[in-house]
Amino acid sequence: MNYYFYAYFRNPKVTLHVGSCRFCNNGKGMQPKKLGYLTGRWRGGYASFELALEAAQGFSQDLGVQPVYCQRCFPGVTESNTTQQALSRN
Repeated sequence: MNYYFYAYFRNPKVTLHVGSCRFCNNGKGMQPKKLGYLTGRWRGGYASFELALEAAQGFSQDLGVQPVYCQRCFPGVTESNTTQQALSRN
């Protein structure tokens, strides 16, 4: 299973996804090439959740935000929940 995150540029936000998520579509998103990189950019194909989270946290620091979890991929997991809860949902 691969993991990705999407970095929104207009309203800074970094969201973690599982590759099979319909919003992620293995890093292609829902509308590949329609807007290019105007609104944001997919990162990943990370082999583990831990690697994706580490990369997302580093990128988030540059944007001045905390990473959040896609609620389709990680239902009920919020910023205040632990990484362990996110892992247990997959």
